[in-house]
Order: sequence, then structure tokens, then C-alpha cells
Amino acid sequence: MVRDWRVDTLRGYFLFLMTVAHLPEEILLRIAEYFFGFASAPDGFVFLSGMTTARVYLRVRNKRGPAAMRAKALERTRDIYFTHMLLLSFAILAGVRIGAASARSLHPLRTLACGAVFLYQPRMLDILPMYCIFFLSIPLTLEAMMRGKAWLVGLISGALWLATQWGVGDAVPGVAWIDLGAFNVLAWQAYFIAGQYIGYRKVVGKTAVPRSRALLAVCAAIALFLLLQRHFGLVTTGWLQFVGGPDHNPIRFVDAACLGYLLWRVPRALDERLKEYRLFQLFNFLGQHSLQVFAFSIALTTTMVHFRPYFWNPLSEAGKVAVAVLSGLTLIVPARLHQIYRERRSAKRVVLAQVPAPAGN
Repeated sequence: MVRDWRVDTLRGYFLFLMTVAHLPEEILLRIAEYFFGFASAPDGFVFLSGMTTARVYLRVRNKRGPAAMRAKALERTRDIYFTHMLLLSFAILAGVRIGAASARSLHPLRTLACGAVFLYQPRMLDILPMYCIFFLSIPLTLEAMMRGKAWLVGLISGALWLATQWGVGDAVPGVAWIDLGAFNVLAWQAYFIAGQYIGYRKVVGKTAVPRSRALLAVCAAIALFLLLQRHFGLVTTGWLQFVGGPDHNPIRFVDAACLGYLLWRVPRALDERLKEYRLFQLFNFLGQHSLQVFAFSIALTTTMVHFRPYFWNPLSEAGKVAVAVLSGLTLIVPARLHQIYRERRSAKRVVLAQVPAPAGN
């Protein structure tokens, strides 16, 4: 598969930001979360995931048929689910070990069972369940788009997103063993479907996004205003107030769309220049191994949160900044390990393919 350098680099950048943002009381939080306005790293990451899946899975469909696409989507869902259960088990064991007064430590087996069916999704463990649902839906949404029903997919997606603005799909308060997390899947599917649609149009050779100077000017003006509103509070009342939560904020979706359009209009010639810098090479490498990097980042930041009184709190402000940067740099470890695993698996397949079949009797 031919990779898109810009997409991988942005995905790696978003993974780096999310890692830094998950650290306990981190001094860099102001630039790691909502720095560019109302939207943040998860918005872009989910959107790019949808766009990437459309390009990857539609190529599989076009070469090997819908059944192969379904099989590949189920295989990826399995990998994501296994990773989710591994991280959930790690969080439960950590909670039991330190004796925290939480559901995971007081009722570990119930927490594991509820987490297995996505009824329990505590902080930082609520993204992979959402992705499981997204990937299970891939054969339905992409097949509908290929059959000329993209309008229907968009209509359903828009209706679900609107419903969440009135609380549909939110967590159930007052039930200890139910925690649906901060990400309402019915709201966040809009980013994923939007990315899929753009990826679908690119695969079939249609114009993905219109090139319009007027639209560029409008997006730039909206993005600039929301950036200033986020940091300086230009409007102190009304619906333009900044809301940090990922749901129930239509302006966040608008801001994400505007920022995405601005990034899309950046000339591709800039990519060739950025490839020379190690920082962007790092982001690109992380983006190529997103699941492994994300899982590692969750394990790392969960551990640091649990041991915050002993490790994090005694640090000076400068020390916290240094640890934050180093934590982001450690993401290269899972990426490199996964790269080695893929290379060895690929080499093994080549060797097996070269082994001659046994002669018949």
C-alpha cells in the first residue's frame, strides 16, 4: 500500500499530543489540548482514521471483493478489541495493586466483564471501544457508498450526531458499573464517516474537496476567530463559550472542519521540505504504527497517573516539562518494535513462498 506521508505525519503528531495531554497536571497541557481552537487532536485523528480506512479497505474490495473487505475489517476489529482488553486488564491490576477506591479495584471481575462489552470505559480507555464499533461498520458504510448510497450514509450519520446534542448516547449517571466514557460514539462517528466519504471519493477518482478561494477565506476567518475565542474569550456569553468536553459542542465540529480544510490547502511541496526534519520524520514513523503507539501511550500515562504522588508531584515545573517531552519521545519504542515484527513476518512469508511444494507420488 502506498502511504500518504502527510496523513501519517499528522496521525503521529496527534498521537504525540494526546500522550502529552494525558499526563497528570501537565504544564504543556495548554499547547497539547485545544491549542488551535475548539477542536483538538482526537478530532483530527478520528477523521484521518476514517479517510485512511476508506482508501485501504476499498482497494481490498476492488481487488478481491466485498467478502475480503469484510474479513479484513473483522481482523482489524479483533486486533483493536484484544488491545482494549489488554489495557483494561492492566488498569484493573494496577488499581487492585495500589488499593484505589474505584470500581476497577473494588470489583475487578465485574469491571472486566462490563469492560468486555463496552459498558465500562473509564478515562483513557474509551477510545478503542469506539474504534471497534467504527471498524465493524466499515463493510456497511463503504459498501453503501460504492453502491451510490453515500447520501443515505451521510443522512444517518448527521441524524445520529444531531441526536447526541440532546443527550442520546450519553453515559448513564448513578450506576457504578456503567461508565461509557467521555466519547459518545454516536457523536464521534460523524468525524469517522466524514473521513470515509472523502477517502471514498478519492478512491473512485472524484473530487474529494472543492478548491475555492472563498471557502478558504471563510474557513480561515472562522478558525482564527475560534482560536482567539479559545485563548482570550472574545465572547463571554452565549453558545460560543469554549467547552472542553468532546461532545455537545457543535462549534467544535465546525472548527475541526475549517482547520481540516486549511491543512488540505497547504501545498504538497511543503511536505518534501518537512521530510528533511527529524521531528517530522518522528511523527511520520509514529503515524505508521498508530495502534501500537496509542496502546503504549495509554499504558505509560495510566502508570504515571497512578504513581503521581510518588513520581510526578515532587518534580519542578521544568522537570515536568522534561518528563513530558521524554514521554512523547518514548513512543518510538513501540513503533520500532512493531516495525521489526512486520519485517520479520514479511521475510518469513517470502521464505515460505520460495519453499518448493512436495513432489507428488
